[in-house]
Amino acid sequence: MFLSELLSLSLFPLMVSAVTAGHENGTVMVVVSEGSYIILPCSLSSQESLVRTRFDWRKSDDREVFVYDAGLHYNNGLRGQDEHFRGRVSHFSDQLKFGNASIILRNTTVADSGGYTCDFPFHQPDRETFNVTLVVGAAPKPFVGILNISEVGVQLKCEVRGASPKPKVEWRDSDGNILPAEEPQVSRTGERYDITLLTTVTRTNSSLFHCVATQEELSHRAADEIFVPDSWRNQSDDPSKDPCNGDTELPHQTLRRNLLILSSGQQIHASVK
Repeated sequence: MFLSELLSLSLFPLMVSAVTAGHENGTVMVVVSEGSYIILPCSLSSQESLVRTRFDWRKSDDREVFVYDAGLHYNNGLRGQDEHFRGRVSHFSDQLKFGNASIILRNTTVADSGGYTCDFPFHQPDRETFNVTLVVGAAPKPFVGILNISEVGVQLKCEVRGASPKPKVEWRDSDGNILPAEEPQVSRTGERYDITLLTTVTRTNSSLFHCVATQEELSHRAADEIFVPDSWRNQSDDPSKDPCNGDTELPHQTLRRNLLILSSGQQIHASVK
């Protein structure tokens, strides 16, 4: 059951989703995968025409995202847009007459994450401002391999590179049980995280192991799997059979030659000599 669940999760990419977290003048949260596009919603409650008025989109750090001013905007000559958003933002010109000030942000990056405001500075009788929180996720697939073989067992290594938000990384057996692991090694560059997680498996464990990376903010889970032959996990019975002599990390080529690895939905079969 656990294997089929993981495979089904890994086959579907992170989907664009929007979750309303408030009502009028509240906050809307939208979640999108990196490299996609997203609509940041904003509409006047009165649905009155915006063709001859002004609306202004800004990021929470006060950078100008998009301005429309009675026909002029950043895509037809108006100046002032922040360089980070240049060429990536557009509005719905045919929807202005219905009070729709929503914008499309293309080629999203992790750096786009944060708060946005949509403001109608000249709206009467009451000025309206709308708030949107954008979460742009980077959800790389884990990569697994064998780090060491010793009398204790087989040490497995899982790496997740460039993830955002920070994922929870776990080793599990074929039944879905969480395996004891060392303290994760975590490094951060900007909003991206690199995580390495090590665990040691023995003859008491199953032969198929999963490294699972979960990002709850994105409702996303990715996994990679590795098959460890029983003979390799039983080296404590005869240390002379240790193919790595207990102190050498297997090169990637050796790993692919001797193991069954399930990666990106593909199976690689090879015999263990």
